[in-house]
Amino acid sequence: MTLNIEYLKDIIRKNMELFISIRRDLNRLAELSYEEFKTQKYITERLSEWGIENFPIAKTGVIGIINRSDECIGIRSDMDAILVEGQPRHCCGHDFHMAVVLGTAKVLVDMGFEGCVKFLFQPAEEGPGGAKRVIQEGGLENPKVTKLLGFHVWPGVDVGTIEVSSGAIMASVDDFEIEFIGKGGHAAMPEVTKNPIYPATDFIQSSNNFFSAFSNKLSSFHISFSSINSGETFNVISETCKIKGTARTFDSSMQQFIYKNIKKLAKLSAQKYDCHVNINYYFQYPPLINSHQATEEFLDVAKKLLGPENVKKAIPSFTAEDFAFYCQKVASVYFRLGIKEKGKGENPLHSPYFNASEDSIFYGIFLLAGYLLAIQKS
Repeated sequence: MTLNIEYLKDIIRKNMELFISIRRDLNRLAELSYEEFKTQKYITERLSEWGIENFPIAKTGVIGIINRSDECIGIRSDMDAILVEGQPRHCCGHDFHMAVVLGTAKVLVDMGFEGCVKFLFQPAEEGPGGAKRVIQEGGLENPKVTKLLGFHVWPGVDVGTIEVSSGAIMASVDDFEIEFIGKGGHAAMPEVTKNPIYPATDFIQSSNNFFSAFSNKLSSFHISFSSINSGETFNVISETCKIKGTARTFDSSMQQFIYKNIKKLAKLSAQKYDCHVNINYYFQYPPLINSHQATEEFLDVAKKLLGPENVKKAIPSFTAEDFAFYCQKVASVYFRLGIKEKGKGENPLHSPYFNASEDSIFYGIFLLAGYLLAIQKS
């Protein structure tokens, strides 16, 4: 690698005051999914100021392109905030993501980078899954993205350190709602009712028993029942009992296996107690699977930039990310960026107390810009 690392660091350092102010501006603009109009305008103005071609996508998203060609490498940032204590707030760090990707764009332009790069500022990661809409609207085409980079700030990981590995690093997530329908009535006369609580509890117990039998795969999936609701008072047997839950796995075939058997077990429990059942199963995000070849290339460069001791293996997380949809379309690498320093970056994502060291912005830009410059020169 012939990249002048010190020169790159110097360029970033000279712009750090700007990059930090961008992060703080975006933090103040925090907007919910598909409401990121002010954020979109801010990003557009910055890209235009730096002479970078840009246009809107997916309602409130933005695409920026430098050195347009037939093919390119892409870098993705999410944009949306979450509702915390009644207000939109960037408690998932997307303001940091945008600042890093905008900073990377400026640094590449300032250094005269000659390759084609597409910057995907994607809305609605938190809720509807804006990645799907970006793909549907051609965000990976014209120019065609042949490799895509994504990342997330990660609490508990030291500034200057990243976590990354090939294969599945984040889980699929599917949600289900199951309604058992019986026959309501007075609790003093249960013999003339069909209590829907019985098949509901039978279903939960039989599901736990059934899936626990796959002990050799227990580490690869979670099924959690998070809500059960039936009736509101002491002496009335309700007509219905509703269960809500979620299923998560790192294996697409296991995802289908869970779906098939959740339906089967719910129907068996309903039949057992002569009740009806309505099953709504929502496939949300697939597992996020990093490309082996692309990740190995990224690892090689990252270790040279950060030092091998600062590039850690990512332990798969049962959290989910709509970046997984991009991974199904193009060779992708998704890594975790360390934000822990001097008492910051310790509280979990989505916590009202979430914060992060702004020094992490430097390392995010250094890694992304350094990687692109390195592979251009290799």
